[in-house]
Amino acid sequence: MAGILRRMNSVSLVCFDVDGTLTHGVRGPAIEGAAGALRLLRAAFPVRLVTNTTSVPHAALARHLTMLGLLDDPAALVTPATVAARVLPERGHHSGILFVEPGAREDYRWFREAPAGAAVVLATEAHDLRVGDLQPAFRRILDGAAFYTLQRNRYFRRGDELVTDVGPLAAFFAYASGTEAETLGKPSPLLYDAIGREADVPRSEIVMVGDDAEFDVSASVALGMRGVLVRTGKYREGDEARVTPAPTAVLGGVADVPRWLGIE
Repeated sequence: MAGILRRMNSVSLVCFDVDGTLTHGVRGPAIEGAAGALRLLRAAFPVRLVTNTTSVPHAALARHLTMLGLLDDPAALVTPATVAARVLPERGHHSGILFVEPGAREDYRWFREAPAGAAVVLATEAHDLRVGDLQPAFRRILDGAAFYTLQRNRYFRRGDELVTDVGPLAAFFAYASGTEAETLGKPSPLLYDAIGREADVPRSEIVMVGDDAEFDVSASVALGMRGVLVRTGKYREGDEARVTPAPTAVLGGVADVPRWLGIE
């Protein structure tokens, strides 16, 4: 049955954003129907949870999602930090200046912090930093250090408010230095190609489901995937009309995904 579904839909793997798509906040409860939808889908497709969250370490987030019944294997949770840990050492960029939340530092044990190192890595929204704290990294980028951002999201929902994400910090450095950061999280081809290689699935057969019309959905369609926008989390009315290319589909929430894929 699973093989028939894959051929009918040209879908071989389904990816889900976490915060706002499967859960109310990074450490919050599951959105209604999420656990049941994932159980149905895992019977037919490989499923990966793909988050741009930078403030919670992989191990802690995996434990939380497992407790909620949303994750069956920690390896099925993909974060920008896991991509960074694979890509940067391969390039010799495992030292330099790292901006990271204290609680997430454990994901960067492989990175040696050194003012004159090879890279500048952005892994936090920097809400508690001053402009003066950013100057050493700015000068390193000017001097030729490799420049990475874990993601470029513009904002996210924290409780009842929208707050700026890592993207504005990356834009600050890019404007000042004239150097664009390479993105390691969604919608980076590095991330999706790593997922596809691990599952032996081409990008064209991956579906990405999320609440961010721009970075979860439209950017995935631009990469040759399918992007499904859900009206939960940070979604605002009319978001689907503000992005190009348009979403492949717009659904009320994650509980609607199995039916959209032909699974009852």
